[in-house]
Amino acid sequence: MLGVGQYQVESIRSRATLDGVERVIEISESGTRLLDASGAEHVLTERGALTLHSGGACRLALAVSVDGEEPGISDRSCSWEMKEDVFLLGDSRGEGARTAYRVRKIGDRLVLEGLRDLGPGGEDLGDATGERIVLLRGPVRPQPLDRVTEQSRHSNGPTLTQEL
Repeated sequence: MLGVGQYQVESIRSRATLDGVERVIEISESGTRLLDASGAEHVLTERGALTLHSGGACRLALAVSVDGEEPGISDRSCSWEMKEDVFLLGDSRGEGARTAYRVRKIGDRLVLEGLRDLGPGGEDLGDATGERIVLLRGPVRPQPLDRVTEQSRHSNGPTLTQEL
């Protein structure tokens, strides 16, 4: 399912410290609305790519924009490994902590669901449930970073800020 190649990062959900509080946030191409500590609403959008090379090397590049401003760029080398249906993603040297993700195929998407954070020797460092990366196979689609679609607009269902 997941192997050497280039993947578009459709959305990523991970832990982040916002206003001094650790939270799990999801950022997507279509835009994610969230409230800051003062109650002001912000729209976060992301565009990214994950490139997996043979031999376990990889590169994860993300551009994250807040309220349509110039995006902050995170472009880092990483290491990866597949063990059955578990994907391990770590630092570029393969010596630091890694996150283990269960890989599921849903339609044309690959969903990496966080399981555990692991130390360099495989020791359990903690829970990674709630973390998630949604990938589409193939080159990154060009599109404006500040685009917000109807999917991210208010609906009758729960929103990210309501879930947190």
